[in-house]
Amino acid sequence: MKKIFVNYFFTALVIAVTVWILISSSKFSIIPHLIAITDGGLLFLAFVCMVLFWFFDALIIKVIVEISDQGIRFWQYMKIALIGQYYSSITPFSGGGQPVAQVYTMKNDYKIPLGLASSVTINKFTIYHIIVTAFALVMAIFKYDFIFEQGAVSKTFIAIGFMINIISTLALLLLCYNSLIVKKVFLLILRLLHKIKLAKNMNDQIFSRHIEEYRSSLRLFLRDRKALLLTCLYTLIQVIVYFCVTYFVYLSFGLRDASLFDILAVQSLHYMAINYIPTPGNAGASEGGFYLIFGLVFPSSVMIYAIMLWRFIIYYLNLFVGGIVVLIDYLYKQNLRKS
Repeated sequence: MKKIFVNYFFTALVIAVTVWILISSSKFSIIPHLIAITDGGLLFLAFVCMVLFWFFDALIIKVIVEISDQGIRFWQYMKIALIGQYYSSITPFSGGGQPVAQVYTMKNDYKIPLGLASSVTINKFTIYHIIVTAFALVMAIFKYDFIFEQGAVSKTFIAIGFMINIISTLALLLLCYNSLIVKKVFLLILRLLHKIKLAKNMNDQIFSRHIEEYRSSLRLFLRDRKALLLTCLYTLIQVIVYFCVTYFVYLSFGLRDASLFDILAVQSLHYMAINYIPTPGNAGASEGGFYLIFGLVFPSSVMIYAIMLWRFIIYYLNLFVGGIVVLIDYLYKQNLRKS
């Protein structure tokens, strides 16, 4: 009875948070006006980029899971990806809730062993941070002149962002591949899951089995060069299509001065600058950072409109689609329990 109450309460809380975020935003009233003053075809490509971002997220999970001879249908990988994206949108540090939500979904919905599910999300999370940080560093080298044109505030945020992302990436590598640290972190996670009734009967034998599952899947992943290269390639494409949303928003306003390379470079710097700020979905920081860093790219006459449109696609669309998947999944499970 207590578990049922917790499930209902948690689901109601998730729905309430989603509805509150959507209703409290003042951006939606201006969307019809934005669509009217922009190129619909180019705007559609921005939405396509977001769909491709989800697609490659699912593809990356598929590649890593199937190394261990586990496998589910592709739409189920899409479900895992979208649930992760949803919780990423409503938890601090943007990606905070994503790994936990995906591990829980893989283990409970598709019976993927906890150690393997943890390995999948940690490997995916680590490679994403390595790729996006390396991409931003390369862009910064090629567009160093743009950085020097930024104001003092923008330079400070970019510099701090780079330092934090580089340090956190190194910490992730240490966390993933140091067995002693892994054991301590695993113990902490399992105790937390046990405390909130998501994991049962966690004795030393079961704990050791999960650790061995994690180590085994990690070894398989590192030895499988094809899977490792595919994961890195798909992650790079995922990062590029995500950043391309800004490019198509830019083009939709009839602007042509900046090239695709320029926009990718600036967007990668923007990502570095705001990614570490602990607000759900980087709310507030994303808009403020966009205004500061893209001030040399977007004319002031369309800047506010550009921010609203860009934010709607990369955040609110993510929140809305992910929220629908979470709700449908919940209703489906409730229907199964009743039958």
